[in-house]
Amino acid sequence: MTAKEESIEERIDGLHAGGVVDFHFDLLIDLYEKRDRPGVLVSHFLPEFGAGGMGVLGVAIYIEDRYLPEMGLRVALDQVARLYAEVEQTERLAICKTFAEIEQARAANKIALVITMEGVEPLGDDLNLLRAFYELGVRSVGLTHARRNAAGSGGIFKPSGSPRDGLTNFGCDLVRECERLGILIDLAHINPRGFEDIIDLTSKPLIVSHTNARKFYDIERNITDEQIKIIGQRGGVVGLNAILVSPDPQTSTIDRYVNHIEHVIGLAGIDSVGIGFDFCEYLFQQLPESLRAELAAKLTTPHFIPDLTNHSHARNLTRKLIERGFSDENIEKILRGNWLRIFEEWL
Repeated sequence: MTAKEESIEERIDGLHAGGVVDFHFDLLIDLYEKRDRPGVLVSHFLPEFGAGGMGVLGVAIYIEDRYLPEMGLRVALDQVARLYAEVEQTERLAICKTFAEIEQARAANKIALVITMEGVEPLGDDLNLLRAFYELGVRSVGLTHARRNAAGSGGIFKPSGSPRDGLTNFGCDLVRECERLGILIDLAHINPRGFEDIIDLTSKPLIVSHTNARKFYDIERNITDEQIKIIGQRGGVVGLNAILVSPDPQTSTIDRYVNHIEHVIGLAGIDSVGIGFDFCEYLFQQLPESLRAELAAKLTTPHFIPDLTNHSHARNLTRKLIERGFSDENIEKILRGNWLRIFEEWL
């Protein structure tokens, strides 16, 4: 390693010392599916978290189609139960419900886990269940995935054709109750009309936990320039996704990922961009080939970035940001500062 390379690695060490925030990780579904193999969080994921210098993770409740509608609530509760059981096995992790708890965890050199919900299928159309999940620790809610539910409709993985209707009455009530309770409202996956409805119903900063710019990958699941500007104007944060950076596998690279970061900054400012890696190649590869083909046909074929597929690779992104000329101050905002500001405002 040259002196220059050593200097960059030392710089990365310093930048990661405060902990990286990734606000979207589909951890709970894997813990649930491996519930007969207790300890997987510590044995498999914790080393990756440590290698990447993770400080805070948004860990999502997500319910696969095969469990809906009858088992949505049960599977969601089981996912949360598995998380609590797994975290009990280590002092390195802490489930946090407030910004103060996140700060305490970081001061104790623990990785803070914030429970999120990706799609409100577990609630059915019962608003009372939102309070129940709040008490269990859910602090961010995205109303939909790519499908329709009792709250609204998701954006499809094509340039056009998403349902044109907005939020349902239940969806509107849910958004108001989230804001009242102090649950972050996540616009990831929502269709364009639903996005507009949420903007109109709320006053606090809003987030998109994991998405990409439609400029580089034009599908309705991603976010338009105008939507990016709106999030910036509201003081929110757009978390960039490491999967949907390009429709072409050859250009699904860290450089293209950083292009998305620069694009958001150009439209909304440096305070409006963060990380929502959505690392899920491990989940995709565990599926039978037939199911992978079915998902590709229904959604799209994911193009994973070879050197950005799990949390141990987070240093590769920081290295690329350094190469692209970002200052340490701005890198720290991207890696954690912007998300921490949101947590302080909401939690």
